[in-house]
Amino acid sequence: MSSQTFAITSKDLKEARRDGFFALLTSFIGVAAIVALVTGAIALATDVATYNAAKETLLALGKSLDVIASPEFYPLKLLRGAIEQIEIVGAVLGILVGFRTAVAERGRQTLALVLTRPLSKTQFLLGKVFAGTLLIAISLFLVFAVLAGVLAVSSGVPLSGDDLVRIGLVWVLATTYVSAFFLLSLLLTFTLKHPSSALLASFVIWLLVVLIAPQIGDTLDPDNQVAGGVFKQLHIPKVEQERIKQGFATYELVRNGIEAASVTKHFERASFAILGIKDTYTGQALTPILTEKRSDIFWIFGSFFLLSILTISNKLKFEKLAKES
Repeated sequence: MSSQTFAITSKDLKEARRDGFFALLTSFIGVAAIVALVTGAIALATDVATYNAAKETLLALGKSLDVIASPEFYPLKLLRGAIEQIEIVGAVLGILVGFRTAVAERGRQTLALVLTRPLSKTQFLLGKVFAGTLLIAISLFLVFAVLAGVLAVSSGVPLSGDDLVRIGLVWVLATTYVSAFFLLSLLLTFTLKHPSSALLASFVIWLLVVLIAPQIGDTLDPDNQVAGGVFKQLHIPKVEQERIKQGFATYELVRNGIEAASVTKHFERASFAILGIKDTYTGQALTPILTEKRSDIFWIFGSFFLLSILTISNKLKFEKLAKES
């Protein structure tokens, strides 16, 4: 990192520290994620307490604990609501951080001042990207750290080293996912003539990518309309299931294509698998899950790097933007 890029990054980080807006956004997403977690954690704590009470009763009666099967508790499954909050609210966080990062320079008329410094447009944008991504990483790290603490305390189930690794991996994915929306907003705000138009365009894309596309895909999936899945409820044999699926291959291709167009759905698929939220992956080792979900992980990082390249290579017209601010 050049000294000029480092200076821009440091300046933005200092401004964010003084600005209560970023802390407010972090607190909001943290509270939303914790509220989504606590209800399930309390229910799990009740199950744990019931099992412990049953053990104590058996021991008091002098009976063997083999009488009752030892249940397996998966506390990470309770993070489902928190992940869904990050999908939606986290993306909004990224958009607002990107917008404020760009519009602050335009509003304070500092773009004109940048022209007088030995600073290239690439260095300027690179500094902005580094600062915004780092801020998002710190924000989500705090959110996940608090979630891990609340989960361990409220559920009564201690988190293992493997659990913490999984949470750490999802934090990396969440940071990359939210940063993609930050880059989108930053790019549009520095490109479009009016900042308000850039913010509106960002939220239109957010609406399509985060809410509409995943919802359409889920609605068109018959398994999501029946608890446990259509095949399971109708007791259809595995062989017959495959034959039925072949008859709806085109339909499934279209449905999956709609979902695949959304980076939000890729983030959800990867996170739910890593945390074992989806029953298919509950209790599975981490390595095979990462192997199976490599395409979803690729989409998340691919979106981030593509938007990074577009943002950094953007041919900013500082003089024009300074006049239009």
